[in-house]
Amino acid sequence: MFIPESMCGCSAETKLNNREAKKVSLFEVKFSKKAMILIGMGIKKQAAKHGLPEGIIKEHMKGNLYMAPPSKHLYFLFHVPEIDADMHISIPPCHFDFIG
Repeated sequence: MFIPESMCGCSAETKLNNREAKKVSLFEVKFSKKAMILIGMGIKKQAAKHGLPEGIIKEHMKGNLYMAPPSKHLYFLFHVPEIDADMHISIPPCHFDFIG
């Protein structure tokens, strides 16, 4: 379960399955071509599942990339107010590298 910062009370943290999620800048990550395909497929899947345009999913994903240790995956964790739903798209560690 994803809990956005705005719903976590005064601690202002984002959580995934009761694990604190740490924000990651897109400038810190290099995605593989496969990761880009997985992200695109995730957007399409969420849009189709909820009957939303893909653009709405993309808009709410912006700036919402996280890690939630001990998992090594990256996650786009985001809230979609149009349908009051929390969503995530995960990227396995074999499909990205940290840079810089």
